[in-house]
Amino acid sequence: MSSRTSGTRSSGTRTSGTRTSGRKSSSSSSTRHLRGVDVEVMQVGPKAEHLLLGSAGLLCLLGIVMVYSASSVASVQASQANWSTGAKQLLWMVLGLCLGLVASRIPLMIWRDRIAPVMIVVALGLQFVLALDIALGAVGGPHIPFALTTNGATRWLGAGSFQFQPSDFAKLALILWLARFLDRRSRDIGSFDLLKPIFFVTGLLGLMVLLGDDLGTTLLLGVIVIVMLFLAGAPLRQVGGIAAVAASLAAVVILLFGGFRVQRIAAYFNPSGHQSTGGYQLLQSQIGFASGGLLGSGPGNSRAKWGYLPEADTDFILAIIGEELGLLGSLVVLGAFVVFMFAGIRIALRSSSKFGRLVAIGITTWIGVQAMINIMVTVGALPTKGITLPFVSYGGSSLMMCMLSVGVMVSVARES
Repeated sequence: MSSRTSGTRSSGTRTSGTRTSGRKSSSSSSTRHLRGVDVEVMQVGPKAEHLLLGSAGLLCLLGIVMVYSASSVASVQASQANWSTGAKQLLWMVLGLCLGLVASRIPLMIWRDRIAPVMIVVALGLQFVLALDIALGAVGGPHIPFALTTNGATRWLGAGSFQFQPSDFAKLALILWLARFLDRRSRDIGSFDLLKPIFFVTGLLGLMVLLGDDLGTTLLLGVIVIVMLFLAGAPLRQVGGIAAVAASLAAVVILLFGGFRVQRIAAYFNPSGHQSTGGYQLLQSQIGFASGGLLGSGPGNSRAKWGYLPEADTDFILAIIGEELGLLGSLVVLGAFVVFMFAGIRIALRSSSKFGRLVAIGITTWIGVQAMINIMVTVGALPTKGITLPFVSYGGSSLMMCMLSVGVMVSVARES
């Protein structure tokens, strides 16, 4: 004789609390083992990976339109077709989509055991090439081919129109390597011996990125490591101490090697007093937002892109969105990032492996914090930094690595 309760049966059988007949439902189910009884839990609403893909897709499509609009004037002034930059962004989006599809089909354990170690070695190697070019230049040595310097910063590898920023690759490589390391050394969480390899790899990678005059990305890498350490179970006191040391080092770098960074900080506190130097971009960005109003001036009707706002299609593309699409368009962008982060956290919570949870949290932190920094810089809440808006800003390596990371997140969700 068997007993039956609502929504459950004795161990070895499974039932669902609700059942539909002849109709499809957007809900999904998963089995949980509770006190000797298998309970099938119904999850109502869209899956986390669908929210992730939808928000990322919306940002990418909006980015294509706005990159075309923001770059059209500069492209014509450079004797190119007004759609040339937008076409490049579309090509990179297609390539990124292919990378993401392939990544989503790779089993999570392949990412952990085979790909993660290779990626961190490649990331260190690419950054070493840039660091070596900077060192040779400092002593009057020969220039390394394919190492590119723009506006005094050596951050790119490539030739002609094909340029790749290794620091974009380094973000995902560090996340995968750190997730693998913390997963394999989970018993040592909280010990100083665990921190030694992390400090060595992260410090070496961050130092080489910093040599390329990219303090923003260096700080972003540090934030990713601190968040992943904390969520892996490291004591709050230890994580707080690491954060304090990292902040102190960043302050020392700014004070000793500040240069334009000190000027940007001064302009942040008094933009009108530096309107011809460090405060110019910020003031023009704020003018663009203010002139957009609620509904904007309409797609393609921005005035800031006519040479008034430097880096209109990269670092300050949100200002063009605010001017052409208004406050409502800006809120759509903010909402899409909120949905992306919500989906990333849900995927992390649902993951059945520690590696998967840490990867999902690391990628969500990277995309979320980078977006937050870019948005805050654009509206004047932070000093100007050369950090792009993920999925939206012009840039092949940034867009492709973001889409590849979405594919990795889908791989995590598939094996939850």
